[in-house]
Amino acid sequence: MIKILLSAVLFFSFMTCSVSAAVIKNVDFGLQADEVVITFLPLSDGEASLIQDGSGEAILVNTGSASSYPELNKWLQRYKVKKINQLIITKQQKYYDSNVQRAVKDYHIERIIVPAQYQAEFQTEKWKENDLFQLTDNIHVDVLHASKQKTAAMDLLFTIGEHRVLYAMSGSDEVEEKFLRIPLTHVDILKIPNFGEGTFFSNTFLKQLDIQLAVAFTKPGRSYSPRLLSNLTAEWIELYDVREGSAYSIKMALKSYDVMKFSAK
Repeated sequence: MIKILLSAVLFFSFMTCSVSAAVIKNVDFGLQADEVVITFLPLSDGEASLIQDGSGEAILVNTGSASSYPELNKWLQRYKVKKINQLIITKQQKYYDSNVQRAVKDYHIERIIVPAQYQAEFQTEKWKENDLFQLTDNIHVDVLHASKQKTAAMDLLFTIGEHRVLYAMSGSDEVEEKFLRIPLTHVDILKIPNFGEGTFFSNTFLKQLDIQLAVAFTKPGRSYSPRLLSNLTAEWIELYDVREGSAYSIKMALKSYDVMKFSAK
């Protein structure tokens, strides 16, 4: 069951505060023990996602580009994040990892997870293809693919209750064929790779995964692949674009989830 809450005139109450779908200052989801929220943060340049669970655990996936750190910091403050327990970097490129050391200092991060081929001057935990981890009681992650190219990257599958989120970094035909052979199925949410540019997944792949919604980040000069828009439309997959200064938070219980849009201005 999906509830899409997007209207600027709707208001949502979360325990101690009320927030507007149009403007927010602070968000408190009042999570129960078995609930998880994943938020796709609207940076002007790069990717960053925040995962929070009912135990108070906070996981940051990527940190965006150097120029977007003030934005990242403001959004984390809005979501009442004072400490980040784990940081996952999915690709060694400026759009994803330019703020690692600043985030470590500001949010007291102790665990930094990177692809196996990642080259770093700081201490990291390296994940390789086919690894399986339990991040919290309610969050499991599979490393579906680790790039063997020059740029270190990894595609992750998060399992949260009965929901699956494919955090895709690769959009090549080769990777698609690998996912089809697994076989990868029943994915609720797709994080689109490469900002929606270049090669994108086929209709066959999207149909097998049975995706319900897709999320895309942005960078300066980004333009969507025509194939991306065509294929998403053909499979009735709704696209959420975080480039307009609005964060999308997906609050997951065991069997259902709500999609919420929060604007900063």
